[in-house]
Amino acid sequence: MIANRPLIVYLHGFLGNPNELDFLGHKQGLYDVYGVPWATLLRNNKHATLGDVAMAINTYLDEAEIKGGSLYGYSMGGRLAMQLVSLYPHKWKSLILESAHVGFENGIQRREEQVKWEENFKQLTHNNTNDFLKKWYKQPLFKKSKALITNEAWKQKETYDIELIRQWGIQLQTANQGYFIPFLKEWKKPILYLAGKEDKKYSKLAKTIEKQVETAKSIIIEDSDHNVHVCNANNVKKTLDDFINNMEISNGIITKF
Repeated sequence: MIANRPLIVYLHGFLGNPNELDFLGHKQGLYDVYGVPWATLLRNNKHATLGDVAMAINTYLDEAEIKGGSLYGYSMGGRLAMQLVSLYPHKWKSLILESAHVGFENGIQRREEQVKWEENFKQLTHNNTNDFLKKWYKQPLFKKSKALITNEAWKQKETYDIELIRQWGIQLQTANQGYFIPFLKEWKKPILYLAGKEDKKYSKLAKTIEKQVETAKSIIIEDSDHNVHVCNANNVKKTLDDFINNMEISNGIITKF
């Protein structure tokens, strides 16, 4: 694939779909968008770590001849994006994160969160996929976006086997990843962090990252929860248009924007 315009490569979140950002890419737009179906790569590896999936994504992109551009990751996809960029830092011009955790700096906290998550997740996945989805989207994180999920997207989520969901949630949990802040500081390339105003946890994290990482900029999107691009697609598009346009004008050389 040879992109004639700037390219955004998208990594969806847990239970997501690679086509979620299709609304961004159109003939009159500033850039093209390519969604990676990375969940299919997980199906074939019952013991995959975040690093394993990131390496599989890199191989997938190489085979598809997709090179360079900006990497956009939402939630779990954002954590995968940070892992991918940390493994192949020279391949990417910039990083766009939406509601993505940077990991735990403290090992004791990491272990405590791991135990708590695994206990809770086993309860959530005790029955079937439909039961899990009902419980999962009752979380305050999705208070607004749940009502905006299309019937097509909901049916797609229902196709996931509960065993895959269990594997997905346990293996790729936040406590199993590294702490990415030191790498992001050293990378010295533009980072845009999006968070929903109604998602207090990640709005706070966004501001923290902006303070810690010289090349990072946080944008808090109004009327949005954890799933910002679903809650406020127009605002997300405008923010990305400005970011990519700024990137092209400056040829990617940005220290603070």
